[in-house]
Amino acid sequence: MCVRLIHVVLLALAAAVGACTSASGTRGPTEFLDEKTAATVSVAAKPLVFARERTELAAHARDYVTLVGASVNRSGTVDYFMFAYFWSTVDRRDAQVESPPDGEFTIAADDRRILPHLEGHSTQDAGVGSAVRAPPGHRWSLNVYKTDIATLRYLAESRHLAAITGSAQEPIIYELWDDQRPALRALVP
Repeated sequence: MCVRLIHVVLLALAAAVGACTSASGTRGPTEFLDEKTAATVSVAAKPLVFARERTELAAHARDYVTLVGASVNRSGTVDYFMFAYFWSTVDRRDAQVESPPDGEFTIAADDRRILPHLEGHSTQDAGVGSAVRAPPGHRWSLNVYKTDIATLRYLAESRHLAAITGSAQEPIIYELWDDQRPALRALVP
């Protein structure tokens, strides 16, 4: 009788956990201890991906911005970052994809324009030893932007998001292509 009761309780707990997981629809952030920097890094389970069509070059060609939210804890001091990977499906024959210079990357979130602070061009600039949630392939460039938890929360809760590169006179707009705001929301509850 006691063994049967334990089985019933375990099944009920498994069902409850499964219901919670499927109700939220997203996994929590990935957390790891970076072996190179000894920082504890928490990364959104999936990145936001923005795209712009390049049909003038080829069918189904796109340029992308993959935006990854992360927190980096160094001995109790927590900093928040956005890793912005710039990449393309356009065959540029050994050409490196260029990231926008400082001041030429904006995130449009509902009625706000967020101009993140460029920290550097390497994950080491954020205290992380290797690329996190990098896009497929080897041809991408990276800008690391320092941010805060309030900005990441605002992005996670915004109804409309877009990434903008280029100058104010000649903006290049990337629309949200793979909406993973729930994963960002799980990083900054």
